[in-house]
This record gives sequence, C-alpha cells and structure tokens, in this order.
Amino acid sequence: MTKEKYLNRNTYLLSLFIYNLARVLPHAILTVILLNKGMSISDIAVIQSFFMLAAIIFEFPSGFLTDIWSEKFMYQLSLILLGISYFITMVSNKFPILCISWFIYGMSSASMSGSLDSYFIRRAKSDEEIKHINVLINHSTLYSGLIGGGIGSFIYKEINIKIYIISLVLIFFSLILITFIFHPQKNIEKPSNNFENFHNIINDLKQITKQHRLIISIALYGVFEIITQLFFQFWQINFLKQHFTKAYFGLLYILFQVIAILGNSLFSKFDFSKKLPFLVVNIFIFYFSSLLIKNKILFLFLIILFLLPFNLYNNQLVVNIQKESSNKIVASVISLSETISSIVSVIILWIIGILNNHLNFLLIEKIMILIFTLLSLMLIKFYSSNERKN
Repeated sequence: MTKEKYLNRNTYLLSLFIYNLARVLPHAILTVILLNKGMSISDIAVIQSFFMLAAIIFEFPSGFLTDIWSEKFMYQLSLILLGISYFITMVSNKFPILCISWFIYGMSSASMSGSLDSYFIRRAKSDEEIKHINVLINHSTLYSGLIGGGIGSFIYKEINIKIYIISLVLIFFSLILITFIFHPQKNIEKPSNNFENFHNIINDLKQITKQHRLIISIALYGVFEIITQLFFQFWQINFLKQHFTKAYFGLLYILFQVIAILGNSLFSKFDFSKKLPFLVVNIFIFYFSSLLIKNKILFLFLIILFLLPFNLYNNQLVVNIQKESSNKIVASVISLSETISSIVSVIILWIIGILNNHLNFLLIEKIMILIFTLLSLMLIKFYSSNERKN
C-alpha cells in the first residue's frame, strides 16, 4: 500500500469515527429531547417518519450522483446536511421545523450511504480486500457508536440541549479532516464528461437485470429487514415482558454494540460466504426460542446468541452485494439496496401495525421470524445455484 493510499484510508476512518460519534451522541436520549421540546409520542412518530421518507426518496439518487460526480463531494455534503439538521434541532421547538430537520437528517444519511465507502471498494483488488475494507469501516462505526451512545445520556444530564454543540464541533472537525487531508486518486475508468459518464452508468445499471446473484443478494438484504425491524424496533417490549426495568436499557444498548464488535472481529477472521444457510437457521433458532422462554437470564443469553449470527449475516450480505457489483456503479448499487431495504422496513412496520389490531404481538413476531427464515433459505438456494459472472 502506497503512503498516499494509507493516509487516505486512515484519514477516512478517523473522519468516519468522528462523524458517527457526533451523529449518535444524542441518539440514546432523542425521545427525551423531543419530549422536553413539548412533542407528544404521536408527534415524535411523525417527526421520525420524515427521516425514513427522505432516505427512501434520496437514497438511490445520492448513489447515482456519487458514481457521476465524486465520492468525496457526497461525503462532504452529508456532513453539511447533518450539521444543518442538528443545528435546527438545537434551536427550534416547533413541530413543522423539527419535521424539516429530520427530513434533512434523512437526506444526510442517504448522501453518506455508499459515498467514500465506494471509493475504496472500487479500488479493491480482490474479494478479500473488499471484506477487509468493510471490517475496518465496521470497526470505526461500531466503536464510535459504542462510545457516543454510551456517554450521550450522561452528558445530556449535565448540559441538556447543548449536547448538539459538541456534535456540531465534531462534525466540523470531521469535515476539515476529509476536505484538507483526504486527496482522492482520479478514477481512470470514469469519463471527464459528466454527460458521457451519466450515459455509461445508465447502461451499466441496465445490465443489473442479467446479474442474477446481485439481484438475489439485494433481495436477501431486503428480506433481512424483516428481522432487523422486528428486533430493533421492538426489543424493549420483549425485555419489559421479561421484567427488565428501563434502567437497564442503556446497558443493553452497550451490550448490543459490544456483540456487534465481537461479530465484526469473527467476520474478519473467518469465511462466512458459504455459511449463509447456517447463519439464517441460527438466527431463527435463537430468536424464536427467546420468545418461548420465561426465565429472564436464559432469555438474555438467547438474545446474545441471536445477535452474533445476526451481525455476521448482515456483514456477509453487504460484502456479497459489493463484490457482485460492477466497480463503475458500486455506489448506485449500494444505494439501490438501501432504498429497497428502507421500503421493506416501512412495509413491515405497517404490516405489524395492522396485524397488531387483530393478533397477539408475540404471535406476530413468530410469524415474521418464520417468513424471514423461509424466504431467506429459498433465496440462498437460488443464489448458490447461479454461477458468479465476473
């Protein structure tokens, strides 16, 4: 690795660490912040829906623009949009303005997806290098998430809404790092003429329909949202049913991050590309079993066991999408997969909301887990039966 490439990689990882630390700092107490601003639970639900709406609208266009313009530019744009969103949240107590703030936050998230990640994936020489890049990125975001989420609630008790000032300073520092120290190498495959580049990317995107393994990988990533939304949107309900008090939720959040870090370490050391069925079956066994258990300690143990294959499976799906994608359109493909995942997430939450009016929530969880397992195993079979096309 050349000195310039090494400097670029480490600058990005440091900038990403600082960005994510700034982003998650208020996350553990977001609901508290909005309640203190006079918002009701219904208001908060609507405000947060604007984030998802923006992500769905801008996710794919942002990836497309990344492929046409510059990964660095989209990363900088994401930081600026996040700074605007957090500044608005800090100074405003009005419901419509907060909805706009969350919409801008969603735009920032969409712009970040596949931005500078794509820069390094394009230049990877092998599938192993793609995997190594993802491991480094995961380490950066997971450790920053652990630190930011862990200390955010404690800082808020002391400085209240001024927690956003710390986030804004960190965002600015991340922007400075990437603007003045990160110097991307030119992509010799990319035409200098934007119109010609646009035309080439459209043609490359049309070829996705012929890349069966890529289509199946994206479909698997979408189906994975069933289990992702089921757990992360409703884990607190299940823990409350097991008689865990709310006082433990902060510690549980830290525990989830630690398990994700452990999963990422295992992912870096072992090859899971041929073990997708094994991971899906373990996700099913441990999550489904946890719903049948009455003992809170055994329940927690099963959740920990569930989260390990959950994180490993998620990491492998991301790598599969990246390695099956053409280098020229990797940002567009990443954003397309994220868009599909966001749409599936919204649909799943709507379905759960509707079914909950007629069925017991525990039964809904069991049905959703079964649907995820059956669909995933079926798609994995199709994935394995299609030879990879280089």
